[in-house]
Amino acid sequence: MTLTAIALFAAAVAAQTPQPTTQTTRGEGTVTTEKMSGEVVLVDGNNLVVRMSNGEFRTFSNVPDSRRALIDGKEVGVRDLTPGTKLTATITRTTTPVTIRTTTVGTGRVRYVAGSTVILTLPSGETKQYVVKPEYKFIVNGKPASVNELRQGMTVSAEKIVEEPTVDIATDTNVVGQAPRAQAAPAAATATGGAAALGAAPARAGAASTASGAPPARLPKTGSPIPFVGLLGLLLVGGSSAIRMLRRR
Repeated sequence: MTLTAIALFAAAVAAQTPQPTTQTTRGEGTVTTEKMSGEVVLVDGNNLVVRMSNGEFRTFSNVPDSRRALIDGKEVGVRDLTPGTKLTATITRTTTPVTIRTTTVGTGRVRYVAGSTVILTLPSGETKQYVVKPEYKFIVNGKPASVNELRQGMTVSAEKIVEEPTVDIATDTNVVGQAPRAQAAPAAATATGGAAALGAAPARAGAASTASGAPPARLPKTGSPIPFVGLLGLLLVGGSSAIRMLRRR
């Protein structure tokens, strides 16, 4: 068999083989938006554990490095997140109905026909039976013909149409957040404020004392003039007795 004969044979086989064509029809999409918020609990490589706002713990596994989050105005990857970071994710889903219509045109020879049932012998030698709707049209000698117009021995061509409905879902996720604030600065401010309060306490106490106009406190007296007067009286009595005795002598 020459190369020309092989090429002609291949062309004939290709012409007899049904050639499917596919058409995709997209409907009107529906957009839904969902918000999720939570706090990062654990970061392990590309795995993330988040405590959601309802208290539930969720694990996000194998988060791609290309997924970025805007934390305090800076884009970071999952590996750069730290526990305590608060995240808010806005998830936008676009759901679009899609119909894939596959049309296959094939030929065959009518072997038997009765009512809406027709049996065709395909170019491959395979025999197949079909139940055809009355409005369906075959092509016979380039003209449309219904199943009732078919006769045994006719060569017909027909279309097989298969429609497969499906749904196309596109998801767009936007994540923003706020990193945890450092705790050292508030502690230092508290310590400084406490020291200032302690240092200011005596000044306030002194100011209050001065403002009230109260005299400064004095030490308590250690003695009273009453014992001294009593002692002086005893000395005078004793001296008088001594003078009397001297006079008698």
